[in-house]
Amino acid sequence: MRYLLVTLCISLLSSCASTEICTREIKSSDSEALAIVRASQKAHGTEAFSKIRDLSVRYEGAWASIAPRFQPVLVDSKFRGASEERIILSSRVVAQNHQGLGGEKGVLRNPGSTSIAYNGQLSKDTEATQAAALVADAYTLFLLGPFYFQPSSAVFVMNGESRVDDELCDEVLAILRPGFGVADEDRVVLYVDRSTKQLRRVRMTLNGLDSTRGSEVDVTFRAFRRIGGVLWPTDFDERVRSPFDLQAHHWNLLGLEINRGLRPADLNLGKWTAKAAKPTAALSR
Repeated sequence: MRYLLVTLCISLLSSCASTEICTREIKSSDSEALAIVRASQKAHGTEAFSKIRDLSVRYEGAWASIAPRFQPVLVDSKFRGASEERIILSSRVVAQNHQGLGGEKGVLRNPGSTSIAYNGQLSKDTEATQAAALVADAYTLFLLGPFYFQPSSAVFVMNGESRVDDELCDEVLAILRPGFGVADEDRVVLYVDRSTKQLRRVRMTLNGLDSTRGSEVDVTFRAFRRIGGVLWPTDFDERVRSPFDLQAHHWNLLGLEINRGLRPADLNLGKWTAKAAKPTAALSR
């Protein structure tokens, strides 16, 4: 056993890579990058998205066997398996009801504040709360894609090109201030398909938690579906990219409903109203 652990550590250390996301100071956007972001929004359905007020979604996923060992607080794998999640877009209120082997975890994320509860009991754990804030913001990005930046005070600049699933993509670096969760700043590389303008991947920093600061992950989006006039990814594949390169998480969007008419009062922590609590309808086949 000891030999296996040593071998594992050597393997992981040998796969370490320096941070690849640009860290230099950038104060203003460039026109080419802005044009690509807007083109991606258009390809995903700008007009239809403008009519969306709230979203109800249902996810189910599985964690890679090794990833939770390195970021146990962020991953919280005993509670984060399947989830029902609600987003009110105008106020960016995010409510999540996670289910896992440990039971139920509730999250309520408002701009500037986050509350969590485990099996109905309010938690005052600062690190767990900060992790939940980071996750809520990140998952909003993963679902909304290019619309996460609409409106946005982010700075956008070109970052080169690369391939995702063999498709040539333009890379746009977005600098977010504030960042995800309690971070002062985070940086996100958007991989926009040069042909279709679909957002195929994001790579991001995780500065909202002491234990993840300096780390980077990417999430690749696949199996797009056009629902309500908007193009949504339904397959999400996450890898840790720095300081190690390893598989982290795979999940699927199983249900999505648009405009239930939700209000913040419907999403009290652990006490959703009937309108909010109704399970999200499955995606049609």
